[in-house]
Amino acid sequence: MKTYNTEFKKLFILCLCLVCTTVSFAQNNKWKQYANVEEVGFSAKALDKVKTQLDSIDTASLLVVYKGNILFSYGDNTRKFMLHSIRKSIMNAMIGIEIEKGTISLNQSIQDLKIEDIGKLTPEEKQATVKDLLSARSGVYHPSAYSTRGMIKNLPERGSHKAGSYWYYNNWDFNTLLAIYQQQSGKSFFEAFENEIADPIGMEDFNISDTFYRVEEDKSVHPAYLFKMSARDMARFGLLYLNKGKWNNNQIVPEKWIEKSTQAISTDLGDFSSREAYGFLWWVTQLNGRKMYYASGTGGHRIMVFPEDDLVIIHRVNTYENFNVNENRVEEIAVEILNAKLATKKDHSLPKLTFYNPNKEVLNNIYEGSMDQYVGTYKHRILGEMSIKNLANGYILENNVGTFKLYAATENSFFPEDIQIPLLMKKATEENKKFIIEPLMINQKSIKEIIFYY
Repeated sequence: MKTYNTEFKKLFILCLCLVCTTVSFAQNNKWKQYANVEEVGFSAKALDKVKTQLDSIDTASLLVVYKGNILFSYGDNTRKFMLHSIRKSIMNAMIGIEIEKGTISLNQSIQDLKIEDIGKLTPEEKQATVKDLLSARSGVYHPSAYSTRGMIKNLPERGSHKAGSYWYYNNWDFNTLLAIYQQQSGKSFFEAFENEIADPIGMEDFNISDTFYRVEEDKSVHPAYLFKMSARDMARFGLLYLNKGKWNNNQIVPEKWIEKSTQAISTDLGDFSSREAYGFLWWVTQLNGRKMYYASGTGGHRIMVFPEDDLVIIHRVNTYENFNVNENRVEEIAVEILNAKLATKKDHSLPKLTFYNPNKEVLNNIYEGSMDQYVGTYKHRILGEMSIKNLANGYILENNVGTFKLYAATENSFFPEDIQIPLLMKKATEENKKFIIEPLMINQKSIKEIIFYY
């Protein structure tokens, strides 16, 4: 495994957290960027203003793709963060592929599919169809894995609404689609995503180890399906939808399915009424008079697709450290980008493009001692159990959202891959502190480091 000397500690953090990756794209799977944004009708001055605005908020990275190439980038677009609820729009693609094949039908009920859960579902609940699940209208208000406090607090009573009659953003619907997908297709969801979408569209950073089934056996038999993903890989997924499911002349996601999924199906959104409408696992709205559909994850993660403008915008936030960008602020940034398009321009059929060649620093391996004394299961009072393990390919940290490689900085400190917060290992002086995790906060929202008492 990679190890690092103490003197490289700050450099290591900067290398991973602050490297700016202005990437680019073409449908031959090589990213390109516009050498001069004015050539394609955007104001360079207005985009510089966007960068200044981003410097003042908690945006971790932003990537703007126009006509298949990078128009603007900010931050480290190779760093992988949790997708949170953007995972649901990925499920949309996987379900759409199977519907085209005929293995899944929108009109199949969960009774037809023999779907059950803890404590049994009622005959009325079993009338919910695949279409109802995709549109968050199942009427099944059973506890579910990976539900937020708001979902749990506002969950309607069981049996209060018939299938199809009421919209409620409910993780039970979204998680149960996983069971239906795997049962009907006979495939493992994450492996199928890798083979059928990630590899064909050339995702550069995605790895199957970036996926995780979140099981909460006390709530439901249906786990949540979690992803970590980089901004530039998310941009490829958004571009796949912008291009109506086609990549390199291969139809990966059915065009008609994308059209159907990104139309307004539900407008009775209750607490989410500001988002205007919901389709099949995509939000549907207008922004600045332009049609937009988007995938949204808590904290400000977004894939925003503007089909009439040939534009995709990706916004990321370091939610590992509890940073947040309000969705209104994200939309304001998107409006600034839309407004950066000049009112009059000359169309250039051959704008100058440059290839992006990332050149990340590689630090020397210096610390080579064993970290086995820190292997074990630790408990956090809110996040639950976390385990440090020594595997054949190095040390890992497992928690309730995924698996992260660990890189040793000194003989008593690690950096988890992607999370990039220092883990300091300290000998417990009191027995009741042994295998306990204690975070040190910079302020109320940001974690400075985490102490693991062994």
